[in-house]
Amino acid sequence: MTDPQTEVLILTQDFDPTVDPVVRSLNAKGARVVRLDLSYFPHRLSFTSSDFGDEFQVLRHRDGEIDREMDLGALAGVWYRRPTSFDFGTEMSRAEQEFSRYEALIGVGGILRSTDCLWMNRPDLDAVADLKPYQLTLAKRTGLRTPRTLLTNDPDQVAGLLEREDGKVVYKSLSGGVIHYPGAFPSGLFTTVIGDEARDHLGRVRHTTCQFQEYIEKAYEVRLTVIGNTYFPVVVDSQSNATTEVDWRADTEMAYGDYRPLPDQVVKQTQALLDELGIVYAAVDFIVTPDGEYVFLEANPNGQFMWMQNDLGLPMSDRIADVLMKGERFRRGDVEQVGY
Repeated sequence: MTDPQTEVLILTQDFDPTVDPVVRSLNAKGARVVRLDLSYFPHRLSFTSSDFGDEFQVLRHRDGEIDREMDLGALAGVWYRRPTSFDFGTEMSRAEQEFSRYEALIGVGGILRSTDCLWMNRPDLDAVADLKPYQLTLAKRTGLRTPRTLLTNDPDQVAGLLEREDGKVVYKSLSGGVIHYPGAFPSGLFTTVIGDEARDHLGRVRHTTCQFQEYIEKAYEVRLTVIGNTYFPVVVDSQSNATTEVDWRADTEMAYGDYRPLPDQVVKQTQALLDELGIVYAAVDFIVTPDGEYVFLEANPNGQFMWMQNDLGLPMSDRIADVLMKGERFRRGDVEQVGY
């Protein structure tokens, strides 16, 4: 039985059902779990670091009539999942709130960064790992094939690409493609093959950075969930449905293929990529061509996984709990691939 005093901090928003099974697994393994959102700061949440007299770093959370306290120096692990930002209320002016926000970013961020424990993933590393063009650069350095890519807000560059390129070209958002319109549900912007009509709207490229890539023929796709040194490669049979041929997110019904472990070389290259990014958790997407070549698309440092755990019975929550309870900084090592 694991030491019952093992303490784990989870930082995420109030509604995050992905966290619930992990909390249950941590509790079953004897850990003490504190789950918080950073929006509780500063009214219901405080952070203190002091070396006047006895040195200590402590977190206190007031939840109704209950006060909870956590010794940040005793943490085994922190899961930085999807917290929302600090909430300073309406008591201060906008200028005062901006000042307080920057002070809190430096203060709270500095206190949490000083903890000598495992982070999945540290927010500063998450921020860099989320830079998709940087991922592609690193992936190419490891030897992984990546799609040929144009990043630009210059319409003339796109016009030139469409004139030169004989094959299909796709537009793919850099940030996940979720658009929040006021008063409506968030809508998704899926990867799309560019047609002739794009030439009539090239001026819109000027508005922001746009990503255009070569279209790569697929036999199937792989969604790889990396939890520490455990790999969960899931085959996505995207080509069996016309709706999902270009982007498998376009249909709510997922078509899975038979389990296929990653080739050793792809594992080594992926490990090298994640080592450069410094992250413990990632959701990595690959295309597998009809010739069997793996093509790296992207690595999401905070990608969803619960739908695969539920559909395929994969022990992902348990592995996350194990990593968080380990009580030491993560070290990349031999990979275990888990099938279904």
